Parts: sequence; C-alpha cells; structure tokens
Amino acid sequence: MRRIHPYLLTAGLVFTLALSGCTGFSQEKAALSGTIEADEWPIVAEVGGLVTEVKVEEGTRVKAGQELAVIDERSYQISVSEAKAALEQATARLEEAKAGSRDSSIQKGVAAVQQADANIRTAQARQKQAEAGIRRAKEQQAQAQSQLAGAKHTLSYQQNRLAETRALFKQGAVSQKDWEAQQEAVSQAQTQVDQFEAQVAAAQAQYASAQGEAAAANAQTGTAQAQQAGAVADLDLLKEGSTDYTIRALLAAQQQAQAKLDQATLLLEKTRITAPADGILLRSSIEQGEVAKTGANLFTLMKADQLKLKVYIPEAQLNLVQQGQSVGIGVDAYPGETFAGKVSLISEKAEFTPKNVQTPDERTKLVFAVTIQITEGLDKLKPGMPADVILSGTSEEGK
Repeated sequence: MRRIHPYLLTAGLVFTLALSGCTGFSQEKAALSGTIEADEWPIVAEVGGLVTEVKVEEGTRVKAGQELAVIDERSYQISVSEAKAALEQATARLEEAKAGSRDSSIQKGVAAVQQADANIRTAQARQKQAEAGIRRAKEQQAQAQSQLAGAKHTLSYQQNRLAETRALFKQGAVSQKDWEAQQEAVSQAQTQVDQFEAQVAAAQAQYASAQGEAAAANAQTGTAQAQQAGAVADLDLLKEGSTDYTIRALLAAQQQAQAKLDQATLLLEKTRITAPADGILLRSSIEQGEVAKTGANLFTLMKADQLKLKVYIPEAQLNLVQQGQSVGIGVDAYPGETFAGKVSLISEKAEFTPKNVQTPDERTKLVFAVTIQITEGLDKLKPGMPADVILSGTSEEGK
C-alpha cells in the first residue's frame, strides 16, 4: 500500500467515542482523537523531456485516464515516423517477393508467421512491464524496510531516555514538563514505527502482485513462442524443396521494423501523463518549462474512494472493540446523518496518547490505535474531517 499523507493529520481535533449504546459496556465516554485519512499514489514519468504543459492544479479532482501533463513529443514523433517508413519499405519488399509466387498456401503461411510474431511481441511487452513492476516493488520494499529500521532505532533510543527521565523525575531532578516532553517523544517515535511497518506490508503485497503478473506474462510468452514455432514449421513444409530464402529474409526484416515501430509508438504515448485512477491531485512536483527525468515523481494522487479513520482507545477499554466490528460515523458537516464503517485493524502495541488527543494529564495513559475502514458516504466524507464514532457492538466474526 501507499503511505498516509502526513499533512492530513489535524492537531487538536477531539471527538467522542460513545460506548453507552453497547450492551455490557461502561457508561463512561472516552475522549479520543483522529481524522479521516486517504491513501496516496505516485505518478511518475516513464519518458524524459521538456514539460510543455501542466493541465491540472493541486486539489483538483481527476478521473482515471485524465491527462495531467504533456512532455515534449517532437523527438518521439520523429522516431515513430522513421519507424513507419522503415516498416513500409520492408513490407513493400516482402510483398514484391511474394507477388512473384502464385502459391497462395505460402502466402497464408507467411501471414500465420506474422500473426504469431505479433502475439510474441505483445506477450514480451507485458513481461517487460511486469519485470519493471517487480524492480519498482523491490526498491520500495527496501526503502520502507530501511526507514522502518531507522524508526525502530529512534524508538529504542527515546524509550531508554524515557526510563532515565522517569528515574530522574521521581528523584525530583527533572521537571514535570521535561517528563511529559520525553513521553511525547516516545509516542511520536512509536507512531513513526507503525507507519513504516504499514508501508513495508504494502510494499510486500505489491511485490507479490508483481511476481504473479510476471509469471502470467512469462506463460503467455511461452504459448506465443510455441504458436510461432508451429507456424514457421508449417511454412517450411510449404516451401520445402524451394531455394527461395528471400522471403524468409524479407519477413525477418519486416518483423524487425514492426518491433521498432511498436517501441517508438509506446514511447510517444508515454509523453501524455494521465491519472491512473479517480482521485484528488494532492501535490504537483513539476511545472511547465521544467525538464522531467525518466522515473521522476511528477504528481501525487490521493484516492478519495478509500477512506479510513484512526482513533485511539485507552488500554483499560480495549475489550470494547474487536476486528470486523461495525461502527457508525458522524461528522459535523452532516449533522444527524450516520455513515457505516468497520474496524479493520487494532494495533498490537500500546503507545502513549498522542499530544493532540487529550489533556496533558491524560497523555501518560497507554492507548491502542484502532483503524476503521469507511464503507459508506465516500461521496460526502473528505480527508481531514474530524469524526464521531459510535460502536454498534457487532462484528463479522460474531455473526
């Protein structure tokens, strides 16, 4: 998966998790904090060149396939024109050679070989794309693991500092303010560890998906190659006893010209940067007149149709929630209206209450992060909204 955009977190937003509506639950209300969040997708340049046009601004809602920017396509158009001319020349020579033969069976055999070659090109293009996806997934996984290791090191350091500060505080050697500041440092370090752990898990899932795609593409390539071998064998049988090797040479030249045209056309298409999915353009990292390098991150897209909400529940009340539990969600923008959600993740590790959630007296309490996947009202709810969550006491497992 992709990381949650840090600027969506809004400090000082406090909302109430109502527990009184659940049978057997305490009548107390726990003050918790959280905001609605969304996932991000990077949009990278697959070809390099001068950016001649940027068609959208940050904050714009875009549709899948919508054009976002244009890279100077003149050099790529020239390559396409050259490849087309070479293909036309090769085709003309092949047709001239074939016209000298009245054997229609040979011409059909040539057509079968050409079709088989086209199938191989398609399969190989898919395989290359899948291999590129594996490489990108490996890089993202390695980066996330490196960041996670650094975050764990920082957490360990802050926890050691907390133990030292606790001892000094009991002795009166440090102030209450210093004690609370170190607790907050531990909480922030733990939050970083949790975020990077989620990024590592998402990268691992993406890597597994890319491997599956590569295996399917490899199988498709093998099938296409087998078909081509059969077509070539049939053509050889038709031409057996003939010394006309010219057709074979011209056919190979045409296939080579077609491959170059396919490659040039693909690169030309990549000069049009489009949105991979519906969402909101969160950031733009390129401006008109700049030169984009291949692989550079041009835009960051926020998928608004996959919203989630993270809240924090005190350790003593952890038994009030369970994974799969249905909840109701309310926001100030739609008073009296409740949207459905489901508890998708309960943190396995406790952490100190984040500074922006409760009063200073409450920040020393241990809490657990609870992630709620929003399943209703995606057209109304927006990232950054504070929300009230009501537990219903039901879950998928309990049904």
